[in-house]
Amino acid sequence: MSAPRPPHPEGDDRLEAELVLFVDGELAPERAAAIEASAAADAELRNRIALVRAGRDRLQAAAAATEAPFELRRRIDVLIAQPPRARRRWRPLAVLASAGASLAVVIALVLGGGAPSVGDVLDAAGGAPAATVTPTGGPLLKVQVEGTRFPDYEEKFGWRAVGQHEDEVDGRLVRTVDYRKGGDQVRYSIVAGAALDEPDGSDLEAEGTRLRRVGDARAVTWRRGGHTCVMEGSPGVSMDALAELAGWKAKGEISF
Repeated sequence: MSAPRPPHPEGDDRLEAELVLFVDGELAPERAAAIEASAAADAELRNRIALVRAGRDRLQAAAAATEAPFELRRRIDVLIAQPPRARRRWRPLAVLASAGASLAVVIALVLGGGAPSVGDVLDAAGGAPAATVTPTGGPLLKVQVEGTRFPDYEEKFGWRAVGQHEDEVDGRLVRTVDYRKGGDQVRYSIVAGAALDEPDGSDLEAEGTRLRRVGDARAVTWRRGGHTCVMEGSPGVSMDALAELAGWKAKGEISF
């Protein structure tokens, strides 16, 4: 008869928090013994422990390999030095199973938090493309997030989609397509799930769509199909050009 899973009266989140402490060797001895006994007879629990351990190891490796700003490294060091019960819980996201986790993901895991902000999306969008994009010749690419497809700007504006990558930020899928024209670059991101809170900034308008500039950044955010979209341009791209691309409806073929 298999051993019962150790009690966790506060539900699955309580067990996850205990597994983090267990992997770090910081769980109370009697609770650690209970988890070990249950894991010996429970393959699902063993898999969860392995995932937490792999996430921790990948986090440490990514943090060590990332050249973060001094102030950020100082804050992370302070958090790591806190007693276990003072730390905010982090979740072992599946993205840590692959190499090259972005700095934004490392920060999110260390600091925790709820839904991502538009700033978090911009940070994640800066990653290197991991897959190619095939032009369609029409106004829409085949790349999409929950049915919302990315535009194909090449025929109308001369911006060619050259690559794409996806990230997981606070549990949300963020897919980004990179476009290039000459030496300039534009990154267009769509966030899965419900729309995010809008950041502070001034409003713009393009083809009847309201866009929000992200603070003083060369970036705008807006909503399409209930999803948050974010676009950032390189220094040579004007705000007017960003607004024109973001608001383009291709005579109604691109739905908002």
